Amino acid sequence: MSLQNLAPGPELTGEKQFPQPPSHFAGPTTATAAPQQGPGSGNEVPVNQIRKPKEVNRDDPNIRIVDLPPQRKPSFKEKVYGYARVIRGSTFGDPNIKEQGERVLRGEETISRARGSVSD
Repeated sequence: MSLQNLAPGPELTGEKQFPQPPSHFAGPTTATAAPQQGPGSGNEVPVNQIRKPKEVNRDDPNIRIVDLPPQRKPSFKEKVYGYARVIRGSTFGDPNIKEQGERVLRGEETISRARGSVSD
């Protein structure tokens, strides 16, 4: 804070003194530290850092494992069946039925032909 930016005290002028905005006292500053996040928005993983599951040590605390969505999307009929199984499992308290419905919704399991599944 420099003295030339200060107004004379109220004892000299006889009026109330209000604080000056900080922009009158301090000039703009720049950050000298490196940014905490790498380039980009942080959503992207460089291609050279992508590993196959068999190459990854799952006990390493520095590794973040991301499960990718299934390659196959369930059909409308499978979605209806999956949601019905989830609701039925929740209603009757059967976690196996609920889990089966969630697997169908994720595309990891198909419904049997007896249930009306359309084959590819």
